[in-house]
Amino acid sequence: MTPPVSIVIPTFNEADNIAELVELLNKTLEADAAEIIFVDDSSDDTPGAVARAAETSRLPVRLHHRDAPQGGLGGAVVEGMRLARGGLIVVMDADLQHPPGTVPALIAAAERADLVVASRYARGGNGDGLDGNYRLMVSRYSTLTAKLLFFRELQGITDPMSGFFAINRAVLRPNDLRPLGYKILLELVVRCRPRTVAEVPYRFGRRFAGESKSSVREGLRFVRHLGRLRFSGVDRRPPVLALGEE
Repeated sequence: MTPPVSIVIPTFNEADNIAELVELLNKTLEADAAEIIFVDDSSDDTPGAVARAAETSRLPVRLHHRDAPQGGLGGAVVEGMRLARGGLIVVMDADLQHPPGTVPALIAAAERADLVVASRYARGGNGDGLDGNYRLMVSRYSTLTAKLLFFRELQGITDPMSGFFAINRAVLRPNDLRPLGYKILLELVVRCRPRTVAEVPYRFGRRFAGESKSSVREGLRFVRHLGRLRFSGVDRRPPVLALGEE
C-alpha cells in the first residue's frame, strides 16, 4: 500500500539520534500513515542505526546512502523527494530539534495549503534550542537577509530558514531545483512557487546527540545560494497565504 505521507530526513553522522527519532515518529503516527526515508551522507554508523531501527518500526523505513553527495543537505532532500511515494512530503532534521510531535499538525494544515512551514517565529513558536548567541545571531541575520531579498515570495512566511516543512507533491518540480547547502525551503518557494502557504508554530528543541553541522563554510554557501536565487530570472510572483497560524 502506498503511504499518503513520506517523511524525508537528510542525515550526516547522526547515528546516536536515529533510534530515538524513529521511536517518536512511531508513537506519533499510525502505522499506515507514513513512510520514513533517510537520505544519508554519513561516514559513521548512521546506516547501521537506520537498519536496526527499521527492524522494530511499525512505519516503513527506507535508507538511501549517497557515496558521492551532491548539493549538501539540500541535495539530499531533493533526492529524498524523488524517492518519496507519498502525495505529501514532510522534511525534517534527524537531531530531534524538529519535534516529531509537530508532524501531525503539518499534515493537517497541508489539507488546505500547498506548503506548510513549521515556524519558530509564528505565535506560539520558540527558537530557544539554538546553541549560543552566535547561532542565534546568525539565524536572525539570515532570516532578515532572505526576507529583504525575497520580500515578495516570502510574504506570510516568518521562518524562511526553517528546515521543517511539508509540501504537496503536485507543486514540486525536482528537476528545476538547484540546491546548495542546507537551506532548501527558500529554493522550493522561489523555484516551485506554491500557490498557497500556511504556517504552524513549533518549539525548536535542543539537539539530542551529536554536534551541529552549522559552520562558516555552510554560511558562505548560503550567501552564494542567495545570490544565485536572487538573479536566477525565475518568476517571482508571491504565493497566496492560505491560513493563519495554527
